[in-house]
Amino acid sequence: MNEKDFSHKLTSYLDLSAGRVSASAAAKLRSARECALASYRPPIRVLGLVTVSGRLADPSLLVRNPLFWLPILLIITLIFALQPATDDLYDETGVIDAKLLTGELPIDAFLDKDFATWVQEKEAATQ
Repeated sequence: MNEKDFSHKLTSYLDLSAGRVSASAAAKLRSARECALASYRPPIRVLGLVTVSGRLADPSLLVRNPLFWLPILLIITLIFALQPATDDLYDETGVIDAKLLTGELPIDAFLDKDFATWVQEKEAATQ
């Protein structure tokens, strides 16, 4: 059976059964159809490549959709996860202070331009 024959048979069945619908059911069907037509948005072409439903352009629909928030939460999580820990800075400062207090680090090292190089060489030597 081809599509044309199928559509004629389906249309005849629908027309036959439409006469048997009660007035209250017909009113409910009419209001449901009007509601559906009111919420219909024509399809939108994105970048001329993809056609999407016009309802996707409605911002309230996007905000209520959990999949809208998933990439945002993922990006925020990655930003916080990839932040360097600030504890390392305090640990290194504590190590330098301890070396200064124990006499391993001369006070003049703070005034020297190559202080960072000296600290790295000392740490390399101890490891």
